[in-house]
Amino acid sequence: MLTDLYASLSHTVPKEAGTLYGIPLSEGHSVWLSIDHNAHPALMLPSREDDMRPDIILRAVDALFSRICIVETPDGHSQSGCYSLLRLKENDPDIVRLFLTILEERFSNQWIPCDNTAIANNIQEIAALFSRVNDTTRDLIGLWGELYIIHRSDDIATAVRCWSTQKTAKYDFVTDSFVMDVKATLSASPKHRFSLEQLRPAGDFEAFVASLCLIEVRSGQTVGTLMDTIAVQIEDPELRGSFLQQCITKGGPDLYRSQLMLQPYPDDGALALYLARHIPVPRIDVSDPIDNIRFDVNLSEIAPLSDQQSEVILRFQS
Repeated sequence: MLTDLYASLSHTVPKEAGTLYGIPLSEGHSVWLSIDHNAHPALMLPSREDDMRPDIILRAVDALFSRICIVETPDGHSQSGCYSLLRLKENDPDIVRLFLTILEERFSNQWIPCDNTAIANNIQEIAALFSRVNDTTRDLIGLWGELYIIHRSDDIATAVRCWSTQKTAKYDFVTDSFVMDVKATLSASPKHRFSLEQLRPAGDFEAFVASLCLIEVRSGQTVGTLMDTIAVQIEDPELRGSFLQQCITKGGPDLYRSQLMLQPYPDDGALALYLARHIPVPRIDVSDPIDNIRFDVNLSEIAPLSDQQSEVILRFQS
């Protein structure tokens, strides 16, 4: 809904600095979407003049609290009142789309924060995401592989709940009884880099490796398309919002801008799951003063799990 409203407003961008054009989210709704002379969007939430708190100012996103605003509508009318604004300092259509999607999920079901503290608690994480995360091709390939695993699962909601929140996590998926790390590569052979801990974890649980060879082709899917495909299948609004934020954390705020189109190579059978303990590792004596070991392994000659075993694992049932 917010992206559609923004598209309507973008045809009437104000010419003067300090001027806002806006549209209420629905008839009689107290929340507005506005646009300034730079085509920067802002979600305007009603607030009180006496509810003061410091603004949140970051590189790409601002949260401006308790501002007296006069908003002009495209048909020439105006609306005045006290609002707190959640403003994106970007007008790139793809970044705007992602920002508004996140806001819509966070403030879903027409929920309106009751005060500026509630607004701040809900926007700080989003603002920080858009301000500090930068995407790289490597990040996007890794994220594509993890999203593909979720997409292949028979229980997408459970897979998302098991998905690690940080891109630096030791394992990409964690359940009560097993962990899984996803390795995606554009190479035609399943050669991946591992840490010793990934393949020989300390603990009473099983570890698996999901290996995926990818190829860049026009018939493939971008990471943004794959993300959208999964998001519409998540019925829980809170889980869906968390999922979208994890995508930004792992891939960067320019997700929709990337035109990297990928698909498994040569087909969906390119996905293979392995028991981590079946993958060889360097032999290191306990007494050796060696740490942070990284090494490459070509999995071509290692037997993967059967299709039936893989299907069970991809349900992420503990």
